Amino acid sequence: MKMWLQHPLILLLAFSSLASCRLVDDFLATPPNGCPQFFLNTPNGHVTPTILQPAQRYQRICQEYLGLDRFATLYDTQNRIPVYSAYLHVPHTQIDTMRYQCLDYLNSGMDKGHLYPSYHNNDVEGMDATFSLTNAAPQARSFRTQWFGQVEYPANELIQIDCGSNTAYVVTGVVPDRILTISNNRVRVASHFWTAYCCLDNSGNVIGHGAFLMDQYGDMLLKPNQNVQDLENLLKLKMIVIHVEKDVKQRYNCIHN
Repeated sequence: MKMWLQHPLILLLAFSSLASCRLVDDFLATPPNGCPQFFLNTPNGHVTPTILQPAQRYQRICQEYLGLDRFATLYDTQNRIPVYSAYLHVPHTQIDTMRYQCLDYLNSGMDKGHLYPSYHNNDVEGMDATFSLTNAAPQARSFRTQWFGQVEYPANELIQIDCGSNTAYVVTGVVPDRILTISNNRVRVASHFWTAYCCLDNSGNVIGHGAFLMDQYGDMLLKPNQNVQDLENLLKLKMIVIHVEKDVKQRYNCIHN
């Protein structure tokens, strides 16, 4: 048993030497003080989803791996899970990669549900970068399977169809469960996962967008013809404070073409 536990620890130590979580005061500040490239770039500049307060609880992280910024995460230090991760979509290419595990998840019956999925990458370095613990929330294994099959996999295809060669900005987040935790109440389990994407043409016009929301039972809570505005409205209806800024045409929503 002891030797079995050492294997994931060795992987984690190797990973941690290559990755870093850089805390910043403003995602949109010029690098290295921020990482604005992962947020929608409108004619009025980059914009982010809502930044929750207080700042001491919700920390802004620029996720670095092998010396390059790979994505951005708003992290909830109280629930010990991310609120959301923002990244640029890269069409998937089938590549074998390591799987890292954390002691918090061992014997919990939960998987590490990555907000920025390794599947949305086409090289080993990009895939490995997604295994940061600050990019993961506990997700029941059946939920994890449903999320991949109904969201991560089809979203990869939809984004390529909708956006073509244009940059696709993606934000994926979670809703923390009100009760369920793991690791002696240290880490909050995710009751819902959601994701939204948007892409613009060279003139700043929306050419593609989409949204998904799934609960822990594998039920899709958005219909195929619904959009990011519907996602925001549904999250508000559930009394969740994770939402996108109201200035929808200049913000991430990408509601209307």
